[in-house]
Amino acid sequence: MTDDDFQRFVLLNRLVSISTSHAPVAHKPPLVAGATLLQALGDRRVAGHAIEFIGAKEAEKDAEETEDERIARCSGLNFILLRDMKVDKDGDFLYAKLLLEYVDHGKRTFSVVDTESLEGRDIAGSKNERGGISTHIVIRLPTSQHDDGQYRCAIEVAHSFNRQMIETFICRQLRRWARAEELTYTVRTPDKRKPGQMNTKDYKYTPRLELLADVGRALSFATAGGRELNQMIFSKRSAKQSIGGKDHVVDEEIIADVELRVKAQNGPADPLERIKWFTGIRALYEANGYKTRLSYKQLNGGIVTGKIHQALAGATDLVMCQKELMSLKHDYREWYPKIDDEIADQMATFVDKDELWERGK
Repeated sequence: MTDDDFQRFVLLNRLVSISTSHAPVAHKPPLVAGATLLQALGDRRVAGHAIEFIGAKEAEKDAEETEDERIARCSGLNFILLRDMKVDKDGDFLYAKLLLEYVDHGKRTFSVVDTESLEGRDIAGSKNERGGISTHIVIRLPTSQHDDGQYRCAIEVAHSFNRQMIETFICRQLRRWARAEELTYTVRTPDKRKPGQMNTKDYKYTPRLELLADVGRALSFATAGGRELNQMIFSKRSAKQSIGGKDHVVDEEIIADVELRVKAQNGPADPLERIKWFTGIRALYEANGYKTRLSYKQLNGGIVTGKIHQALAGATDLVMCQKELMSLKHDYREWYPKIDDEIADQMATFVDKDELWERGK
């Protein structure tokens, strides 16, 4: 590495395939291979539909809304776009390389300063041009090996992106794909009114790809700063609930919103055991379609909850995640029109280096 090299951090995460449904807890929906899900993302990019808008509310008729209608409805909002994608095979693995782009509608100009005269000015884009930031993502997938649904994933650090934004983009895209494909699986359960007989019902399910960090023992550092976990809140909208009794119809179902709260004080006292306990409970509920919100308690007694500011979320990612530093020969760039091979190839070496993925254990 020379002084002229441009350096950038790369976060090391695992991309994990899970599926959610409204079926009974005992009947897990099928897992979908990462290669299939990433191919779905690639197909949506080719069709011009791989775009998600920040802060957009789902329309009541969202399931009936076409992709073009959705994009038109959200015009003027910041968005994340899958700009470019390619999949390369090398040896026993596939390497999916994605170029995501964040477009900020509030950024219409950028400033430059003459290094000799020290005079500065703003350079403005045209009427419809807005500021854009790119980030590269490289995911390693098996070809003939056992596929356990967990894939090594490297993410280029860019100042407007954080892991939550990336995960939300991917999961929303896969939800739209699953709805269009009408993914279902069959569940057989005992008939309570006819002993010995079985009921058969098809349930819709939605695949997800979630980012998990190998934080290991470093998690205690990531959650330092005078805060500790107070409770976990799990919520599910429009979940089916059975009601009944001697004066009611047996097995009658209603649609209701469900919210469950798990107090951290119920967990183990040992910090490392508490992490395992927390991770297990969260995985169980999220696999069954619940969304998680964490509430933290300040050591002075105050409660902190809600969403983290975008900039703070990015800083937290840098503290919490395992990371590497890559050095590039070309000049610094915030935006790329297509995948930069120098960046993607160097990130691919990180997902191949076994010792980097054992540090969090």
